[in-house]
Amino acid sequence: MSYTVQKWHKFKFVLHPSEFESIFSGLEYFIAITNQRVELDYKIEDKNSIFKQYELYYKKLTSGSERKKENGKSDIYTQITDNPKYIDYEVFEIEEDNQVKHFKRAIQLEPVINISPFSLTVNQKNQQLRVNVFDATGNSKIGLEFSYPKEIWQNDQALKTEHLTTYQLYLELVRRIKKIAHKAKALRNGETSSPDFWISDKSLSEVNNNFGLRENAITLE
Repeated sequence: MSYTVQKWHKFKFVLHPSEFESIFSGLEYFIAITNQRVELDYKIEDKNSIFKQYELYYKKLTSGSERKKENGKSDIYTQITDNPKYIDYEVFEIEEDNQVKHFKRAIQLEPVINISPFSLTVNQKNQQLRVNVFDATGNSKIGLEFSYPKEIWQNDQALKTEHLTTYQLYLELVRRIKKIAHKAKALRNGETSSPDFWISDKSLSEVNNNFGLRENAITLE
């Protein structure tokens, strides 16, 4: 990476799979692998794999079943850019099984939109709800988070990202989500709170079947 992140924009949400696919309609975007090595012939061309990934993730979190460790494979950790030219790749070699192998790794010339799961958990000390806290069991994961750098450190100076086109893509995706979703409310032990994420009406009843929500007697509204 040719920069380091100083501050972040973050937006958490829960949508039905059909709604998730709809927010990308008509937009210029590419799914880019930047967080792991890739084969030498890898090119940034994919636009569709994330929808099947999200459908699988959504089915897991709404199944009502306790998640096993191996089910973490359905989680989503990926990146989106509006222009493949913002990501370069360099070749490197590594020895595996007594063989020298060659791969590519990403060099981000400009930031990407990161996509990852988020969790809703209960603080055992004060019984308050918390979002985006790591849960080793995976049972409290209920949605996705878009994150994009607010400020980066590059070439020995702090730079705002608001003028970058990928930030405009981030803003448009957030705007579209807000059109079909509302700020979540959570009912637990007779008290209502407002955890920091958005949820659509279409996903609400299914998400309330989530194992972690039922285990902690949480109902989303």
